[in-house]
Amino acid sequence: MKYYYCLFALVFFQYKITSQVINIESKRFLQDTNGFRGKADLNFNINQNTSQVISLGINIHSQYVHNRSRILAIGDLAFIKAGTKDFVNSGYQHLRYNYKINKIVTWEAFLQAQYNKVLLLDRRYLAGSGPRFKLVKTSKVRIYTAALYMFEYQSQNNDSTEAYNNRISSYITFGISFKRVEFASTTFYQPNLTNFDDYRIANDSAFEIVITNHFNFKVGFNLLYDTRQPIGIPDLTYILKNGLTYKF
Repeated sequence: MKYYYCLFALVFFQYKITSQVINIESKRFLQDTNGFRGKADLNFNINQNTSQVISLGINIHSQYVHNRSRILAIGDLAFIKAGTKDFVNSGYQHLRYNYKINKIVTWEAFLQAQYNKVLLLDRRYLAGSGPRFKLVKTSKVRIYTAALYMFEYQSQNNDSTEAYNNRISSYITFGISFKRVEFASTTFYQPNLTNFDDYRIANDSAFEIVITNHFNFKVGFNLLYDTRQPIGIPDLTYILKNGLTYKF
């Protein structure tokens, strides 16, 4: 019975099940006007029958814009436990600075820390920088691409495997908006600069419907193919999620 409650939590509660590649594109606010904006997602659930099922999801992120500069800060936590077994146990923190050089080019720099206990990723620390290019931007369609250098440290399999890598983090992102509906999709390619057989391909897509000025309903799909997953983890993993988003 506990597995049915876990399935219920996976489908009907929107927590952020973080994969190995975090899609920051989905966290950006589209407004370019100066000032502060924020957004928070929260759920907590306990079910007790033959065993106890606990689910928790927290996502808070904020953005500050001043003229050509933009600062984005994000914190995320996802947890589902049934009895003594963790179905989800992950989180990350991300800090990103953008400087708009001109109408086409923006320079980005970022720091990130993350973990995913179920996928045996104990720690991953990232630091990177590089250019981001605007290809198309209209009132309804947005297309951007980027190629950033990224230094990576990670520890896997209960700290038994450590690695220091130099990667390119490249992506292309697409968005289309109507009056009350929005679709966005981002695809990443992250090869190891010293071994191109070591790479990640990830896609994050979301379909969002505006319900009120503060509440949206969202359906998302996340896919990851990683040629260097921890021992016992499949190369291909994916997530389907849906739920409510509160904006302030």
